[in-house]
Amino acid sequence: MPLEITDHVAQAVNGAYDARHPIVLGYVNAEGYPSLSTRGSTHVHSPQQLALWGRNPDGGLQKAIAENAKVGLIAFNTDPFTLLFFTGRARLDPSQNDTVWDNIPQGERDLDPERKGGAVIIDLDTIKGLGGDGNFFMMARD
Repeated sequence: MPLEITDHVAQAVNGAYDARHPIVLGYVNAEGYPSLSTRGSTHVHSPQQLALWGRNPDGGLQKAIAENAKVGLIAFNTDPFTLLFFTGRARLDPSQNDTVWDNIPQGERDLDPERKGGAVIIDLDTIKGLGGDGNFFMMARD
């Protein structure tokens, strides 16, 4: 099926911070190893994109995606049961800083009061999941 973020997926992603079910982001670090981190600012940016706020402009994620933009994310919640796997390509996009900042939870904003970070946009390649939409697999068209 074509990749188009459904309401169920959007609710799971956009509600993860408040539900205390952080989304986990995986990327390849400078040493070539997988690096995992929770990202409370992750939210739906468009029907084919996720976004997050990278608080540290010199952080590992920002450096890593300059070398290898491929990332993976997982969202999991037991009530209602939702398990989502995302793959995509991350990029820094300063033109989206205001939009992304305006869409992250206040608790995440409080962790970067001087707004030193920036927008990270993830152009999704796949979404695989199970839960309210049953089992599904979506792939972006080239």
